[in-house]
Amino acid sequence: MALEYLQSLDRNVISTPSESTPIYKDDCMFSFETAFDDSGLDICMNCFQSFSRLGFNYTKQHSEYFNHKVYLNYRKIVKHQNLRQSEQPLKMVKLEIKEQTENDLYDIKTQIYCSDIDESIDFPREDIPDHVKECASAIIEATSNDKQQEIKAWEQEIVPCPHSFDIKQGKTKDFDLTQCHECGLKENLWICLTCGSLGCGRSQFGGVPGNSHALKHYESNPTHHIAVKLGSLSLNSADSYCYTCNDDVKVPDLVNLLGTFGIKISETVKTEKTLTELQIEQNVKWDFNMSDENGESLIPVFGEGLTGLKNLGNSCYLSSVVQVLFSISEFGSAFHIEEGMPVEKILNPGNPALDLETQLFKLGDGLLSGRYSVPDEATSESVKFQKGIRPQGFKTLIGEGHPEFSTMQQQDAFEFLLFLLEKIDSQKLTGVSNVSPTQLFNFVVENKIKCPNCSGVIIAKEITNNIRVPIVDNVVGTDENGRKLYEQVTLKESLLNWIAAQDVEYTCPNCDGLVKATKTEGLTAFPDYLILSPQRIKLDNWVPVKLDVPIKFEEILSLDDCVSPGLREGEHIIEQQDAKNSFLFDESAMNTLLGMGFPENRCKRALYATGNKDAEAAMNWLFAHMEDPDIDEPFDPSAQSSSKSESEQEVQSLISMGFTETLSRKALLMTKGNVELAVEWLFSHPDDDGVLPEVEADESPEEHIKRLEANSQPGDNYILKAVVCHKGASIHSGHYVAFIKGKVDGVQSWLLFNDEKVVRATEDNLREIEKSGYIYLYERQQS
Repeated sequence: MALEYLQSLDRNVISTPSESTPIYKDDCMFSFETAFDDSGLDICMNCFQSFSRLGFNYTKQHSEYFNHKVYLNYRKIVKHQNLRQSEQPLKMVKLEIKEQTENDLYDIKTQIYCSDIDESIDFPREDIPDHVKECASAIIEATSNDKQQEIKAWEQEIVPCPHSFDIKQGKTKDFDLTQCHECGLKENLWICLTCGSLGCGRSQFGGVPGNSHALKHYESNPTHHIAVKLGSLSLNSADSYCYTCNDDVKVPDLVNLLGTFGIKISETVKTEKTLTELQIEQNVKWDFNMSDENGESLIPVFGEGLTGLKNLGNSCYLSSVVQVLFSISEFGSAFHIEEGMPVEKILNPGNPALDLETQLFKLGDGLLSGRYSVPDEATSESVKFQKGIRPQGFKTLIGEGHPEFSTMQQQDAFEFLLFLLEKIDSQKLTGVSNVSPTQLFNFVVENKIKCPNCSGVIIAKEITNNIRVPIVDNVVGTDENGRKLYEQVTLKESLLNWIAAQDVEYTCPNCDGLVKATKTEGLTAFPDYLILSPQRIKLDNWVPVKLDVPIKFEEILSLDDCVSPGLREGEHIIEQQDAKNSFLFDESAMNTLLGMGFPENRCKRALYATGNKDAEAAMNWLFAHMEDPDIDEPFDPSAQSSSKSESEQEVQSLISMGFTETLSRKALLMTKGNVELAVEWLFSHPDDDGVLPEVEADESPEEHIKRLEANSQPGDNYILKAVVCHKGASIHSGHYVAFIKGKVDGVQSWLLFNDEKVVRATEDNLREIEKSGYIYLYERQQS
């Protein structure tokens, strides 16, 4: 029957893909069913998108709505010898490239499915029409779109640092290269490239011993920047570490430098694991404790809202943030309905893979429905965790065009959270809600500058969705490995530091001179959900380092002390026209930047561009804008505030790329004038006609502030809802997990989301929050 049906079809019902045609064959466009499911995936032989007949039968819906009748049913069965390999998470980097075809890894089963008659025929077979065979073969042979978007081989990008180019060595002498010169340890040995001193390294994961004598040598000789691990040396490997930069580096003239000490790389044999190998081993085996106090594995939990996310390779920052957002009832309900994907999204003639709202609905169904939160019976592990869903489509789309989130490297979870919220807000995505779920996090901060001479004040209010709180890093000692130990702090203390008055230099319009003014901050409106991030990154000798300051685990937080006092008795407002040239640059940040050698105009420009927050943000901005043509021109803050979100220059920039003026203006409007986001929007909406919908005008920032203040009063406590934790020496390496308060079998408890593993958290787990909490989410408790 199916054969006769195929023979009777017009040839134009089926089209053969070209080499550049994206073919989706990893999971369903609207759900997380995959080719590994018993029913496989149905790949449309007209548009080459994949659908599943499980659950909501998206194949049938696509067929009915778009009249696409013929599909290649595609199934994968893992070969037995590759079963254990497939269980390993793709963490960190791979040390070698070993290209394997799908036929090496899986048994591939294919059929031609005819949706009109709901019948299938095995493929390949000779009597199938040639144009059907040609199309099916092209689909089978093609690399899937998701695979094309992945980086197939991951290597840490190790580059030279400034200290690696000019290493001055002293006179040569006989060197003992067999043991640490201080303690006699015979492994984990690091040689100083400047003087040849041999010291043991820090103790490392997996029981590698070390007493940090190489580090102590550097601390006594701060110009001896770089050391090399002897056991890592071979023609293909060499661990070089710069203590000043606190990072792995590449040394351009390493062969000759080591030759000074009689070391010939061509004759050495690698005897120890490299740092990269140790890092992979550490990440694959799990950074946080996944066992209880007795050493027993934690028991996984399953059900609605308890679905894990498969690690795609350094994607734990994304997984942790997504788990926290979808744990918020208002956010989850905006992008999840019981019927699966909303019909209007299925009817959208565009590409679902390029529509962020579709991807959010897909995530909502995957994370909250519970359909995928089931034990993985295919594994050989005694404790059966779940497979976890693979958010590859979401990761590819959300990171497209971004210099960091488009890579397979570890990223900052807090930066990603703000980036994702901005994307949802700028594209005006509301799901099935009447308002954007990003509104849940908005609140108003009031900044006040007061002149001590005339008591004149300038008050400015801004809408924000997070607070980066400073933390005091009082060192109280060191551990056995020489790492600093810090005094415990509380978030409340850190918030009080955030609102504390600061002395700043200020040109008062009334006094017509430079004065020592005071700057204070406070809240005038409060969010439904409060995002806090302790500032764990600090510049140490101009190198960013992470502070492992313990923050007391407190589940209740009051913001009563953070309320802005407003205008006090005896103070008067300086009129805006008098204050327009009196933008106040943060004195501490300005002095830090000037001390680093940056010219004053550059410092002012950077602080203004980064919201006058801190020296680190301004420094990063400066490094990214060194080549700006106006970087050294005199800086006038009052001239910076009049640019429109839809300037003619930005419009012309998009037009020069080949977009129409109508589309360009709409894209800029939809992305609040951000040209890069506008380009992404244009490519993700190829069928848009550029016509703006008839909607009510957006409220102005002033109106938005008044609305927030009218609907938000102080006095309510905030209850800790979730914490994203980070373990590792740098935010851009290590591992992220999420602790979320939720229900299992009707019982409220803390849950630990570690990629695809979801377990009840123990007291031991919760202690990790104090040491590694990086993003805190508090829910407002209504009185």
